[in-house]
Amino acid sequence: MILINGNIKNNRKDIFPYVVWGIASTILNIGVFRLFTFFEINYQIANIATLIIVKIFSYVTNKIFVFRTPYKGFWPFLKEVSAFFLARGLTFIVDFLGVVVMVEFMRCDAFLSKCILAVLVICLNYILSKRFVFQREKGEE
Repeated sequence: MILINGNIKNNRKDIFPYVVWGIASTILNIGVFRLFTFFEINYQIANIATLIIVKIFSYVTNKIFVFRTPYKGFWPFLKEVSAFFLARGLTFIVDFLGVVVMVEFMRCDAFLSKCILAVLVICLNYILSKRFVFQREKGEE
């Protein structure tokens, strides 16, 4: 169990939907990447396009179904969406550079590299989302 902000109870409530939507995001991530590479699109371009699509999907599903943060107006929304894309930008870099390093320097298959990096990125995304993005005030449910 991951302990964040000393609150295991809320983590349990978030974990199951995060796993479900994380699996959906991972399937989308790997599926779209596979589709692009099937059509012989350069793996780096395919990875960037895939990551953009998946980041948008992930924001919507995390906000609505996982962390269930309320909409409190334009500026709080802008702060939340900015924090989300900043955090996901960080994991975007980890994912993108990780695939490049594994393919170019370690001579791994691009698809296998993408699958391996997906596990690391899922864990990082949860921690960053829980701690820095989807903040709830005490008593909000």
